[in-house]
Amino acid sequence: MDSDTSESNLVILTNKVRFKRFLKIYRKTLLILLIPVIFMPIAFIGKNNAYLSFYIFLVTASFFAGDFLHPGVTSFLPIVFFTIMGTFNKKLINTIIISNSVLDCVAVMAMILAVEHSNIHKRAAIKILLIFGCSHFRLSFILFMSTAVLSMWFSNCMACGLMMPLVKAILKELEKMGIMETYEIIGKVTSDSINNEKYTPRPSDFTIFYFIGIAYSSSIGGMATFVGSETNQLFMNYCAAIFPDGPKVESPRYLLLTLPGVIIMEMFLYLWLNFYFLGMLRVQNYTALQASLTSDEEQFISVLLARQYQQMGKIKFPEMVVGTAVIMAAILQAMVYSNSTSYSDDDKFNTRRYVTTSVPSIICVLILFLIPSNMACLKFCRKQNASANITFDSLEDSGMTEEFEKFLSLFTACPPTAQACIVIVFCKILTEFASNATVGRCLLALIANVGVKSKVNPLYLMLSATLSTSLPFHLVTGTPAYAMIASYVHIPPRKLMVVGIGPSLLAIVLNLFTACVWSKVIWPEIDSYPAWADGMKINNIP
Repeated sequence: MDSDTSESNLVILTNKVRFKRFLKIYRKTLLILLIPVIFMPIAFIGKNNAYLSFYIFLVTASFFAGDFLHPGVTSFLPIVFFTIMGTFNKKLINTIIISNSVLDCVAVMAMILAVEHSNIHKRAAIKILLIFGCSHFRLSFILFMSTAVLSMWFSNCMACGLMMPLVKAILKELEKMGIMETYEIIGKVTSDSINNEKYTPRPSDFTIFYFIGIAYSSSIGGMATFVGSETNQLFMNYCAAIFPDGPKVESPRYLLLTLPGVIIMEMFLYLWLNFYFLGMLRVQNYTALQASLTSDEEQFISVLLARQYQQMGKIKFPEMVVGTAVIMAAILQAMVYSNSTSYSDDDKFNTRRYVTTSVPSIICVLILFLIPSNMACLKFCRKQNASANITFDSLEDSGMTEEFEKFLSLFTACPPTAQACIVIVFCKILTEFASNATVGRCLLALIANVGVKSKVNPLYLMLSATLSTSLPFHLVTGTPAYAMIASYVHIPPRKLMVVGIGPSLLAIVLNLFTACVWSKVIWPEIDSYPAWADGMKINNIP
């Protein structure tokens, strides 16, 4: 009897079903093996190493976009390939590994750990909830706008890093009140589960909503000033280095140029993320109902928060030390960034700044290690009572960027507006797969040369490229801030890719409007080809 029952429960799998299960389980492994083979013909184009480097760039970019491997593993693949094939300058590899962006990111992450250890972020989070309430619509507006304003005067890595522990503490407090869940379990683990990976805790949509919002806001706000974005600094310094007889790019006029686009972009980001994650403007949406509270619930929660804030007592010594160190690091970094935006005619402008702007963050981290965690030491005075850039740098080192210049030169006969549109889209695609500062450093001089060839004001095309490279939205390789939030709360890469579609489309339209229409209001002479452009000195860029 039992044998008949067991035989009746057997399921016969056909070859088609087995093949589908095989593809479902090993699809990433198969794609890892197939993608290098698919792009292989590109490596044999030309006699130099340019297209070989471009082949490695495409493979690495595909791995990032498909999330086939951990981003940390994928970022090391170019180092391995370039070292084995001998297509990359080994000295340049060392300089990239200790670049300013890497050191700045490490120092900011160390400060984040110090903030979390001191609990100062928890005190600030409760105070914010007491002042602005627990509405997701209000909180997201305050946090996104604050991040955008901070990133105007600090680097986007620093601005996003300062907000990350604060946002995390706010979400934890909201979770304690039962308003939301920071993480969620998808599915149930069963004995016959084939892939247990999909049942691990993942950040909820609320968590992804807030952290993607502050990361995007740090990129948008930094576009407004020279201090906030390294690509803007490169634009100013490149203009002074390549065209010494040209007009000086002044910070106030540049702020007037970019500020309208920043405000529109930030407001659209707020509405887009609230629409995508919280269901704003949707009818009878469950998430939108979760995001709202009744007046009685808000009053009850405010009483609990006030009591919890009183229980924390007065501000403690570790909180004072960490808070002072973080503020000092932010102020010093703003000062260093301001001083680093100068160019001397006597010396060549160095496009690779290694540890210049990361010094304040490193110094403040060292101070946190030196200062004791409490005042117990004073008792002795009394009586007995812590790569994607490499892939793109390889394109410049191997000469592939010159091929990019040839591609853009094909459109020299087009109207200036069409050329600006092509440059914006081209740079937008490239900056998604590499650091925006790296893309700007590699392409700005070549784009200026294209402008001279086509008799278009070089500042016109260089401005288009600068604005476009400032706004990556899809991959963690765009800016260090995206990598930080993805690692901090384990945001799946596909979330960044999907959510970034709306901001990317608007960024292209706004950048085209800023470069082609609004720039002529701020700089009327940008519409004509100047005489000083013929004195281009490309050799000033090492």
